[in-house]
Amino acid sequence: MVKYKYMNLEQRIKIKEMLDAEHGISEIANELGYSHVTIYKELERCGLPEEYNPYYAQSLCEKNLKKRGRIDKLSDVELAKYISDLILKEHLSPEKIVALLKKDSRGFPNVPHSAKTIYSAIDKGLIPNVTREIFLKDASTVFSGGQVCIPKWVLDKLNIKDGDELSLEVTKDNEIIYKKVDK
Repeated sequence: MVKYKYMNLEQRIKIKEMLDAEHGISEIANELGYSHVTIYKELERCGLPEEYNPYYAQSLCEKNLKKRGRIDKLSDVELAKYISDLILKEHLSPEKIVALLKKDSRGFPNVPHSAKTIYSAIDKGLIPNVTREIFLKDASTVFSGGQVCIPKWVLDKLNIKDGDELSLEVTKDNEIIYKKVDK
């Protein structure tokens, strides 16, 4: 038996020939290497056995194949433009955009539910005028208590992980130089 394989036009023509010659469904299935259920479903999709049209069945199959697969949520041009504006004008991260859209979808029927979806759309070029480089900050943020947030891309570039130690040096020009401490 053939598994997970679509019928081609020649096989559909063979179904029609065998139906016209009054062969049974099981005979047709055995001849083509499909289960009898597959043949029944093929006929069910395309009308009564005596009305079966292999060319119509093939065109229907091709039409349905084009519809398969995930529909990218961010192929909605208006939503992509809105997200672009939030990133470029409001300086929001994909994580903050997802949180914002979860609270209020702004009338969009299908909004992303994870930042990964937005990053993927950026990588595919679906978000106008936005690339990942926009998120690379060249400054750190200081929080209360003196904690410093170093941008992730810097941590990645220096291969710094949680628990690693950094030493710092203050130059005479009041610049700070961080270095990873080798253990």
